[in-house]
Amino acid sequence: MKPEIYLLPRSDFGWFCLGICGTAFFQKLGCRFPGFHSLLILFSLGLLIFYSILPRKTSHTVDKRIYLCILSSLVFLFFANVQASPRPRTINPLFRSYLETQIKKSPLSKFESRIIMGFVTGSTKEIPPSFKEMAKESGILHLFAASGLHLGIFIGSLQFFGNLCFSKQKWISLLLSLGIGFLYLAALDFPVSFLRAYLFVFLSLTASLFYRKIGPTDLLVISSASIAFFLFYDFLSIGFLLSFGAVFGIFFIKPSFDFCFLPKSKSLFKENLHLTLACSLCSFPILVFYFRSFSFGGIGINFLLVPIAGILLPILYLSLFLQSIVPTFLVESLSSWIWVPTSFALSIFLKLFSALATYGRGYQTWAVVPKGLCLISIFIILCFTFYPKLRIRNWAILKTSLYLLPCLFFGFSFFFPREKIPSFETKLAKGNLSIRLEDHLYIFGTCYSKKLIESSSGFPPPKKISFESESCLSGILSQMSKHQITDVFWHGTNQDMEWIQKFQLPIRPKEKEILGSDMNPLFSIIRFDGNPKTIQRFLKQTREADKSQTNQGWKGILLLDFPPWKKKEAKEWIQYQKLLGISTAWKMILVEDHFEIPLRHHLQYPDLL
Repeated sequence: MKPEIYLLPRSDFGWFCLGICGTAFFQKLGCRFPGFHSLLILFSLGLLIFYSILPRKTSHTVDKRIYLCILSSLVFLFFANVQASPRPRTINPLFRSYLETQIKKSPLSKFESRIIMGFVTGSTKEIPPSFKEMAKESGILHLFAASGLHLGIFIGSLQFFGNLCFSKQKWISLLLSLGIGFLYLAALDFPVSFLRAYLFVFLSLTASLFYRKIGPTDLLVISSASIAFFLFYDFLSIGFLLSFGAVFGIFFIKPSFDFCFLPKSKSLFKENLHLTLACSLCSFPILVFYFRSFSFGGIGINFLLVPIAGILLPILYLSLFLQSIVPTFLVESLSSWIWVPTSFALSIFLKLFSALATYGRGYQTWAVVPKGLCLISIFIILCFTFYPKLRIRNWAILKTSLYLLPCLFFGFSFFFPREKIPSFETKLAKGNLSIRLEDHLYIFGTCYSKKLIESSSGFPPPKKISFESESCLSGILSQMSKHQITDVFWHGTNQDMEWIQKFQLPIRPKEKEILGSDMNPLFSIIRFDGNPKTIQRFLKQTREADKSQTNQGWKGILLLDFPPWKKKEAKEWIQYQKLLGISTAWKMILVEDHFEIPLRHHLQYPDLL
């Protein structure tokens, strides 16, 4: 691939979209300040008037592009819905029902079926928690998330079979693949990475219909502007940054790798290696900044597993399609044969992943953001981005030094000194959750799941346990006997305390203190399940917890663990926090999938909130 030297859009529409991206960026930065949107409108109008009365000192082309940027910013500010709030994405019930029906008919095991659901739906909720944790630490969780890889392979497979069927009328194949691809995108409720990939494919294939070629920068800018205009809450989100960062690496960093090392070689080994290195390098500052972790072994694991996933996914889509068109009376006899290729490819993928993840994860975490590593990685990305513009780019010593720079950087980052992170773990179940902070286990809600009480692999038994529901009692007494735990605290009502004293249980009552309020001198974590009967008690205890804190740097976290049918009500709690009498010292977090990310962020960055 030839290095890309055009870092700005080539088309007029690309410049129009660049203006939208720039304005959306500033709107995102200043959205918390009242009146910032109106200030941007006034600034854009003033800029338009000021530029119109200035004497012309630029060419007609430059002048036109500046006008397009200013006009597009006004269009964005007047017509884009920047006040829209994030909404939980749900897979279309009909699509989910179709998948579950087809997978139940297959001979796959329950574990394999969940992995297949994760592949097709791009939802990490489908895969088992232990496998999900291993995939995260191995750097391949994107294979089970709604990423552009899935949609690219899906539409590519449709194009391949469409071109075979319509070899002389390829426009039919193109329209069919785009149409079915859009249905797939809509069925998953427009995840940002899927949407980015679909916009790339749509723009590229549409341009090919008219014998045109669209540049990489135009693709990035137009797709970014589309997301900013129609889905502003997804603009500059973590998924957005990871998706566009990886694609930026493919467009601008990988060609420089190719130019530095064996430029005439077209081997698949080199292409896959440079692709993996480019995506890993561009993802590094985002992952380290937001999650304070990075899987160094994931570079090698992705190098080996992504090509296998590229083979597995088309076979999987084909198996689902063939089984869905087989007559009902033949399904039972043919299903085992239809799924043989998928089962074989999946078994290879899982066995290889298990072997690599056991010994080669190289997962590292930092207690605080290593800003130095983030800045160095951004500097290296900029070096590769502007390398094609250098006049001395053909110097052998420069090419060798630049090519080795990312490898040296990853090696240095792996051994970069890190502060010790207190052991921290969260477990989430239906109607309850637990938090393990160092040697203290906090159990919120009921204990109908034994996993909340039992220690995870890699964690020693806790020395202290705090809980609030009598349903936890049998499991906790068992743990006390098994591991000789003596410090157990029950945060309950007065009736609970009388019951404990009556049976002389070896548990210390704490009826006046809400569970989680004394978790740490610097923070408290309290859970509320939305029960209207306990609202008054909950608000009273939060106020008492607020008053009892003497540390000036103290912060509180309210985990809103509402039932699914009350999620809207939970968001209203966040919106009307002050009206409910809850001070701004408390940070409200919805308990849902990946809720531990903002929770960890608050615990380790209390000064940023």
